[in-house]
Amino acid sequence: MNSLAQEYDCLLIDLDGTAFRGRQPTEGAVEALAEVRSRAYFVTNNASRSADEVAAHLTELGFTATADDVATSAQSAARLLADQLPPDSPVLIVGTEALAGEITAVGLRPVRSNDDDPAAVVQGLSLTIGWPELAEAALAIRAGARWVAANVDLTLPTERGLLPGNGSLVAALRAATGAEPQVAGKPAPALLRDAAARATSARPW
Repeated sequence: MNSLAQEYDCLLIDLDGTAFRGRQPTEGAVEALAEVRSRAYFVTNNASRSADEVAAHLTELGFTATADDVATSAQSAARLLADQLPPDSPVLIVGTEALAGEITAVGLRPVRSNDDDPAAVVQGLSLTIGWPELAEAALAIRAGARWVAANVDLTLPTERGLLPGNGSLVAALRAATGAEPQVAGKPAPALLRDAAARATSARPW
């Protein structure tokens, strides 16, 4: 790890399935990252939690992290929409309150119904999303709303095994609408570009 870290000025560390699975850190990850802590930046496709919540979870697992060390796909999805929409545009949230908070943070207005005439739909992982939320999103997308997915990961690695990820629900909306979303998270470049820029990195890895 030390020789690798010397080649780059910042390590962008993936979380779910890499640094940890659920509440279990990957063997050796805490110790390895402690050696390069000043250069590590945590990057997650999981849009269900805020950067503060991600940092708290990392701390519980033994890592050293603050919200300033974390870049989430929810943040990148919000920035994509902020670059494309006028301020205060309504954005239909298919996801958690953490995702809604990122939409608010960039000057857009989170809504939960197609009756609010959303200009866009943003979709991120939530463990409570069901048919009603997908139905509102399908109506909005068919009416011409932009559609941004925080990620299209089909599965979510946990200590119990692979569970359905955001991409599984994105696939449902894709089938229902025939549309394709813009994607914020890995392997699309937006999240990694945002993380590298926030870390003021010239040679990230």
